[in-house]
Amino acid sequence: MKQQAGPDTVSTAYAHMAPLWDKISSVLGGTEVMRASGTLYLPQHERESSTAYDERLGRTVLINTTEQTLNSWVGRPFSSPVQVNDNVPESVRGLLGDVDLQGNDLDVFARNWFRDGLAKGFSHVLVDYPMREEVDGRERTLADDRAENLRPYMVHVPPENVIFAHAEMVNGVEVLTHVRIMETVVGREGFEESFTERIRVYEPGMVEVYEKQQRSKGGKVEWVPVESYSYDMPYIPLVTFYAQRSGLMLAKPPLLDLVNMNISHWQSQSDQTAVLTVARFPMLASSGMMDDDEVVVGPNQWLATRDPAGRVYYVEHSGKAIASGRADLLDLEEKMAKYGAEFLTKKPGRQTATARALDSAEAVSPLQDMVHRFIDSMNLALAYMAHWEGEESGGTVDLDTDFGLSGSDSGALGALHEARRNRDISREAYLRELQRYNVLDRSFDLAEDSELLRDEDAFSGMSSVDLMDGEEE
Repeated sequence: MKQQAGPDTVSTAYAHMAPLWDKISSVLGGTEVMRASGTLYLPQHERESSTAYDERLGRTVLINTTEQTLNSWVGRPFSSPVQVNDNVPESVRGLLGDVDLQGNDLDVFARNWFRDGLAKGFSHVLVDYPMREEVDGRERTLADDRAENLRPYMVHVPPENVIFAHAEMVNGVEVLTHVRIMETVVGREGFEESFTERIRVYEPGMVEVYEKQQRSKGGKVEWVPVESYSYDMPYIPLVTFYAQRSGLMLAKPPLLDLVNMNISHWQSQSDQTAVLTVARFPMLASSGMMDDDEVVVGPNQWLATRDPAGRVYYVEHSGKAIASGRADLLDLEEKMAKYGAEFLTKKPGRQTATARALDSAEAVSPLQDMVHRFIDSMNLALAYMAHWEGEESGGTVDLDTDFGLSGSDSGALGALHEARRNRDISREAYLRELQRYNVLDRSFDLAEDSELLRDEDAFSGMSSVDLMDGEEE
């Protein structure tokens, strides 16, 4: 008999996206998270002992190009504060200094929302309102809310928390009719923390809350309805920013291909570090030794054999594998750098998501297109806040979209990559040019980055810093 579905049942879209989010989050989590993932992203070689594998894993350091690229992309539109236009009502404008009731203004909140959406393909904001107590003898009014300092606020909801969503087409518009959001409530029991899992089920005008409970000691854990309430909206106030939408709660994360390259680099670097370790310690070998010959290895010692044809010698690595490994790493690094620049390159004929955006015939970079989509999402969130405040419109905001590389810029970047690869220019010159072409953020600090590279190489044992600094082998 098929088990009855509960509120924790995930959608098909969620089941498809969850493994991608896990992979992306692991890479963005850096070296420690990748090490903790063990064989998931760093396979154990056949016949490699667990001790040897753990040692190799512990020496592997992630060169986090994914995070660097994401930070660079996010820095483009947020190089200037969010522009709040004059058509935003004063009642809504006054909420933007603490837009989430957590002390974050619109700039900080929007940046985090945009970053999450770029990283994972999409991300959500719920426009919520504190629960309101009934007023005795009359209908509650907006004046009552303001007298009690009740106000709408935005809640950032990561895509991993929206486990189910259903929508219907109404007059040609996709309208959400059912959404389930997973959350964990942190409490306190004595001197310890307690964690309670909850699921909020949203339907237009109504919310039902389920809580994971164990009804009796040793009994079955069940999802139990603990609360329900209504709200004064005929729709679900969830706004989803899609970076590259492919369906309802489906998208290809813009960073996914880069993440896969970064994982390949993680694996290749691990092998390179391992082969360097072997190459640095030549093995002592001999021929002609008798079973009863006493062999002592160390300084001030002689090695001899009674066989006239015998000999003692060191077996050393030829270095070909080291050169091949290094070439593979450099090739991956070049591809990852080009990937980040590709999203800044303007391409003709891209249709932007908003009527205010550039004409469809004008060249727009993929990142610019995503920023226009995000502006639309912010404006919809403002409209929902305005609805709570009794306003007819929430007005509009804008972000900086004056960035992107032309086709000629892209060609120049290709020439730069080739010049650096051939060692025709120094690392400093290369990075300065990338900054001039806006591939690197304006805040990029060359000296600080060089220091970070040295720290990374101190752990990995690789010579990439020497290579990038332009020293000949």
